Amino acid sequence: MMSQVSGHSLLLDLGFLENSSFPYDYSENESTPCCSSPPCSHDFSLTFDLAFLPTLYSLLFFFGLLGNGAVAAVLLRQHRALSGTDTFLLHLALADMLLVLTLPLWAVEAAWEWVFGSGLCKVAGALFKINFYAGAFLLACISFDRYLNIVHATQLYRRGPGTRVTLTCVIVWGLCLLLAFPDLLFLSAQHEPRLNATRCLYTFPQTGHTALNILQLLAGFLLPLLIMAYCYTHILLVLLGSRGQRRLRAMRVVVTVVVAFALCWTPYHLAMLVDILIDLNAVSRDCEWESQLDVAKSITSGLGFVHCCLNPLLYAFVGVKFRGQMRTLLGRLGCPGQEALLRPTPSSSRRDSSWSETTEASYSGL
Repeated sequence: MMSQVSGHSLLLDLGFLENSSFPYDYSENESTPCCSSPPCSHDFSLTFDLAFLPTLYSLLFFFGLLGNGAVAAVLLRQHRALSGTDTFLLHLALADMLLVLTLPLWAVEAAWEWVFGSGLCKVAGALFKINFYAGAFLLACISFDRYLNIVHATQLYRRGPGTRVTLTCVIVWGLCLLLAFPDLLFLSAQHEPRLNATRCLYTFPQTGHTALNILQLLAGFLLPLLIMAYCYTHILLVLLGSRGQRRLRAMRVVVTVVVAFALCWTPYHLAMLVDILIDLNAVSRDCEWESQLDVAKSITSGLGFVHCCLNPLLYAFVGVKFRGQMRTLLGRLGCPGQEALLRPTPSSSRRDSSWSETTEASYSGL
């Protein structure tokens, strides 16, 4: 990936995390004849990351915990059993919170070096990877649930025993743990002599890094995006053939969901695709261009992380009932002005599902 001095591991080269201009594989002897020219110098991208990443991670940490914590609090305070969509939303909020909880560690690494040892390097890297995949997979589950409800009038997770949604969540988390297993095995804190700093890095060779990047591109982005696009395209066709203001609101939510995911993550994965092509020698190397690509990966990965903060807005705050529930929670906590901040709508008490107009429409027999 890039030159041996670039390789850029925005949070330790975890696929989409591969963004700071740090070498990916430091185990190779520098005297080994690997190329016809010395490794590229990426002082510009390193300087950019030093100024950009710690600030970005700090902001995402605060807003990610605040927004997703609010979603989880409202869901957990409900006295009735959660619907399938609500359960997926709760797991999505937890995944996003766990993901942003690792950001302060990476902020310290970007500003200084990795000071937390190899054990925490493995745990933090695996935790980050697990929750990255979980976020994408849970979005796909929500899409599929709504697709069944609206297009086929099949309420798979609403009828019958609650073990169905529980089993689905167990499968999702189990698959994410399996995908993060290389992080537990191969991540460690290593001293990088060219940077004179310690980094949390993989210990396997370059081919392993390229394989992980391809896996993440396919499983963590393309597959969930294809599922969401397929499900929401069919949902839109049904909604466009119906009438009513509630259905129009549902259509807006559907479009926003898939567009937000695509806009937040497509730029980063396009940059990663170029990086993969460089690793495979399908694109010729150029030091200046590679340095600019490193900066692009830092910026676009930050945009991807912003999606963790957008999820509460897209999947919860647009729901008519959620605003009323959040207002009640703020009132119990003694927060002033909550009536104006989260004014409930007249229809918010009529539905037993809550989190989006799409879900409401589907459960009301659309």
